Amino acid sequence: MKDIKDYIIMPNYNYNKGVRKERAIVNAARKRGLIAFRSAGSHSPIDCVIINIKLKSVRFIQSKPDSMSKNKRKQLAEEHKELNDLYKCCFQVI
Repeated sequence: MKDIKDYIIMPNYNYNKGVRKERAIVNAARKRGLIAFRSAGSHSPIDCVIINIKLKSVRFIQSKPDSMSKNKRKQLAEEHKELNDLYKCCFQVI
């Protein structure tokens, strides 16, 4: 017979750590009066979005562990540089 421990799903430490970091990013932006949200559960290159109405800017953020090397961060930024200066925005209520 299986023990109850065999049915308990262990939390994903790295996922939880990432969620905490994303929430910290969003909360810091909101404290500065910006519009900010997470793309929860996303498998896209965008984890958080921060909108600054005064500066008319939208930032797409990919949150990675602090331990990630600068070279790997640069490589990731290079891979998704097509997102920079590309979009016009439109607000709709549907």
